[in-house]
Amino acid sequence: MSDDESLITPAMEAAIGREGEAREVTVDKELVLRLMRALDEDDEELLSAVEAGDASYPIPTYALLTTSTSQRQLDVPDAPERALMAADAWEVKADIHLGDKLTIVPRLAEIQERIGGRVGHSLFIHHEWVYTNQDEVEVARVRRTVTHFQSRHTGE
Repeated sequence: MSDDESLITPAMEAAIGREGEAREVTVDKELVLRLMRALDEDDEELLSAVEAGDASYPIPTYALLTTSTSQRQLDVPDAPERALMAADAWEVKADIHLGDKLTIVPRLAEIQERIGGRVGHSLFIHHEWVYTNQDEVEVARVRRTVTHFQSRHTGE
């Protein structure tokens, strides 16, 4: 394949917009406390509320990191094997509380292509996860860009 031929296959195009299996997680007090301590959180009122398990108190958006292990990236058909995680973007839309039951839905959002360049032909594959709480309110949207590279290129 020459460097100027598209790497985007019909199977890739068909996968764009496809949603994967939803996963459910609960915002766990102990995990949030552990993360707060690791980050040296110094807001005493916040720490007291979390230690007490106060579900009415909004917690920092970084607490979503305690649920990120439940994010499953969808397989992309025909994507080159060489890949590098290029970026994560978090958009928080509503307050998050201890005990929230979140549903995480993965989606293949978009594929962009870069032909040529120093590293050769590459694809920018954008994965997305939508976090919805027990009241069906979208609380966050996470977008990850993974760059996939051809195994070989002409160097042009």
